[in-house]
Amino acid sequence: MKNSTSPRTGRLAQAIWLVTLLNPANAQQPMPAEPPVAAANRALLSQLPFRDRQDFEDANRGFIATTPNSANPNLYKFLEQDAPPTVNPSLWRQAQLNAINGLFKVADGVYQVRGFSLANMTIVEGASGVIVIDPLLTVASAREALELYYMHRPRKPVVAVIYTHSHGDHYGGAKGVTSEADVRAGRTKIIAPAGFLEAVVSESVIAGNSMARRARYQFGAPLPRSDRGNVDAGLGKWDSRGAPGGSLIAPTDSIGKPVENRTVDGVAIVFQLAPATEAPAEMQIYLPQSHVLDMAENVTHTLHNLLPLRGTEVRDANGWAHYAGDALDRFGQDAQVLIAQHHWPVWGNDRVMERLRNQRDLYKYIHDQTVRMMNQGFAPAEIAEALTAPPGLENDWSTRGYYGTLSHNSKAVYQKYLGWYDGNPANLNPLPPVEEARKYVEYMGGAGAVIARARDDFKAGNYRWVAQVMNRLVYSDPTNREARTLAAQAFEQLGYLAESATWRNAYLFGAQELRNGPGASRRSPGVTPDMLHAMTLDLVFSHLGTRVNGPRAGTGQILINWHFTDTKESAASTLSHGALTAVIGKDAAKADATVTMPRAVFEQVVLTQRLMADAIKAGDAKVDGNATRVIQLFGMFDDFDTAFPIVEPRK
Repeated sequence: MKNSTSPRTGRLAQAIWLVTLLNPANAQQPMPAEPPVAAANRALLSQLPFRDRQDFEDANRGFIATTPNSANPNLYKFLEQDAPPTVNPSLWRQAQLNAINGLFKVADGVYQVRGFSLANMTIVEGASGVIVIDPLLTVASAREALELYYMHRPRKPVVAVIYTHSHGDHYGGAKGVTSEADVRAGRTKIIAPAGFLEAVVSESVIAGNSMARRARYQFGAPLPRSDRGNVDAGLGKWDSRGAPGGSLIAPTDSIGKPVENRTVDGVAIVFQLAPATEAPAEMQIYLPQSHVLDMAENVTHTLHNLLPLRGTEVRDANGWAHYAGDALDRFGQDAQVLIAQHHWPVWGNDRVMERLRNQRDLYKYIHDQTVRMMNQGFAPAEIAEALTAPPGLENDWSTRGYYGTLSHNSKAVYQKYLGWYDGNPANLNPLPPVEEARKYVEYMGGAGAVIARARDDFKAGNYRWVAQVMNRLVYSDPTNREARTLAAQAFEQLGYLAESATWRNAYLFGAQELRNGPGASRRSPGVTPDMLHAMTLDLVFSHLGTRVNGPRAGTGQILINWHFTDTKESAASTLSHGALTAVIGKDAAKADATVTMPRAVFEQVVLTQRLMADAIKAGDAKVDGNATRVIQLFGMFDDFDTAFPIVEPRK
């Protein structure tokens, strides 16, 4: 596959990198808040109930102990001061709350480790061992979190791991709390909602490379941790303890009924499926003995995303409200503690029920009001601009948009029902971005005139418009340093204003890439070893289908039978008209070749760790038929650029 970056863009990135390397003082640094931004953030202090400290009391309640982050114990120490002009004070408050970390007692037999990764690890004590609910994002953070628990509670084995839903921050640390060997031996159960693995592959593999690149904008991982950089991710801190690297162990047990009552190691657990809410496969959990309701990621201390900036399937706001309401009806009268797999608990039945009601109403209001305006003919941008918080919830901290926003959530509702097209034929088939940008700049009198007028708008505080216009100019000529600088400055001020951590991170990371160029790029097969190993064979071939370069494949047809000696699986794959399909468990009668090999070797080839030709030559893959056709098939697969351009054009 050809490099997707144009020579001109590549030369610019190299020049920026070289200047920065040779003279760091010349690297463009973040600017301070402009006076209109500082004034707007200062005004918010009198508009919201900052004297309400209940969340801080709850976030510290039950604290047992913590350990310092060995990589950087002072990483978020800057949050101990008052909100600076460069951060929305509401977001600053959320960032302070999410910085509270350690082991906490929630109720008798129920503990949480918070702040060691983006999500929480919940630990439920059973008769012979412990049940881990959501083992964090990385193996190292999960191991450190469990070890902190063992420092203060009896060291019992992990007898079950529960994945509440299909997002990596809730299963990635699985191998930090158990092992494949323990799972195979039946010493540890892995329990997940129905459709879990399919949902994981859909989000993390099929669109994985693009989603991972966009996630760098959403979470702002490459940004400095500072009052002019990353302060939070809305749901928590993106930084995981210890070495990076996630894992996945496939579920051994699936919750398939809408509501299932189970006993796991002597602990009564009620599982309530909540599909197509925060994740395609998600479930809520009630622990009747301790009166603890775990709403997974459907009721947290923020307005969540109906369509995150990184991308995913559109979530169902109506269904989300339904499952919050159903939990209220089913468990509300009995529940004394409300927890989630992010943020901190809520104690007391009255407060639990109020939180469930408010969150139910929040998502229902966004859904219904968007649909109402949609049916009156309003376009997505018009709805986003008009939608305000539900009446009476404006001062409820838990409904503020630290992760999702009213703006982009309303657009998600519109997309769910009507798709990307707003009905205006002018928007049916617009020019692609570069051609469109060049015509805009031409019509506006050229780059010099555009920049001069944009500078006036910047001084007037019209940062949204400046960002839009400079984006056109950068796309028309990515070598224009004035345009890149002004676009970065506009992004920056928008980031300083944002209450949403994800918006702030996206704006500030966009500014960083405009100023200093994109990060190092590498080629990726779009799937990790653990993920590939856990995938069923039909999911593996679905993934391979998304890597076929259709134009390169052309009209050729390749039919291969696959026999895997270690897993006893088989499949017949067909490449036809540039599309790869597979039938699992059958052989094709007139195949070009039959390949017999361990699936472990096949996975190495899929991961580009070795070539199929080399595996055949070494005797690790035996071919009955035309081996050249097998090698040709793997020559049709693309790898992906992990740092493809976003704030500047690609060619």
